[in-house]
Amino acid sequence: MRRKRFLSSVVAMMLAASSWSQTMAVRVESPIVTEKDFVWYVEQKEAWKALTEKEPQNETAWLNYYHAARYMSWFQQGDSTAKQVVSDMEKTIPESYTFNLCAYRESVSGKGYGESKKYAEAALTKLPDEMQFFDYDQWVCYLAMQGDEARMRPMAKRYFDSGIYSEAVLRYSYNELAGMDEGGIYISSGDAVIIPKWLIQEGMNVHKDKTIVCAPFLAVKEYREWLFHKLGVALPALKEPASAEDYDTNEHALLQAIIDKYGSKVYFSTTTPSGIMEPWEQHLYNEGLLLKYSKKPYDNLSVKRRNVEERYMLEYLLVSFRPEWTSGQRMSANYAVLLADLLPYYAKHDKKRYDWLMRLLVSGITNTSLSEEQKEQFMNQLKNK
Repeated sequence: MRRKRFLSSVVAMMLAASSWSQTMAVRVESPIVTEKDFVWYVEQKEAWKALTEKEPQNETAWLNYYHAARYMSWFQQGDSTAKQVVSDMEKTIPESYTFNLCAYRESVSGKGYGESKKYAEAALTKLPDEMQFFDYDQWVCYLAMQGDEARMRPMAKRYFDSGIYSEAVLRYSYNELAGMDEGGIYISSGDAVIIPKWLIQEGMNVHKDKTIVCAPFLAVKEYREWLFHKLGVALPALKEPASAEDYDTNEHALLQAIIDKYGSKVYFSTTTPSGIMEPWEQHLYNEGLLLKYSKKPYDNLSVKRRNVEERYMLEYLLVSFRPEWTSGQRMSANYAVLLADLLPYYAKHDKKRYDWLMRLLVSGITNTSLSEEQKEQFMNQLKNK
């Protein structure tokens, strides 16, 4: 009888522990920082929802509830949970910073939650004293998209000085900038390749001669007018957008105008979606981490060797002193994809340089916490080189 009671107690405790672990609320990070799967986001959505019901004025709970719902929807297209979370927030904490931040994010994502600028400006009047990743990341982007350098620059410097940003992502962006000619134009999209360059320019006060162009922002009137004035380029005639194709047509027309004036000073990140680069793909030459536009063929591999030997700072790949963002780890491993084609040349002409580069590229893969399968995929780039 005692044994039965003991076993029953153990089972009860295990079930209770299991239930607790499934509902424990954990801070929801951006996938740029830490990737999670669909089930994890669903569990966190429910956990943070329960906390908002228990503590309706808890802004931290609402913020994490929203983020869990938002990232859950990435796996379920058409899911409107995040929009409903913002609607519930508006009824509960309508004057809060968190509501305005989330309402801005929801409206700017095209989910139809009112006028995005209204929420952004309201949130900017209520910035928390201790800003975190989402605060800095959102408002640096917003101010840049508005062409508001007067406010964006100090925000970017404050972000850099906070020490929050991934060192690996910053170093990768620094190397991209270092490989460019003076006065170059960098074109790409995506938070992890655009934002760190603004942080480097404002926080380190270097590479400020380069212009960073966020291609999706070209759809925003304020941004394109600021950018084209800065570059001294006349705005081309644009279509009144009625479809996704019209937006793409306008984007290509705007980029063409920049290329027409700046020619070989224009670079695309290798991470830029192919649809953005498609009109010029026959004129793009790989120089390492970037693709350079040129009407005439040239010896781009010699430039690539120069970048690797003289301009890129790669030794950071040998040792990692702290946990890195998922995006930073992928970038470190990505050097193997982009630079592996130099190994045959070095194997034939400079064995010492070959050993040096191979060691760096292997370390860039093995010093990450990527899965063994993912590491193997990157290592395959180096085999037989």
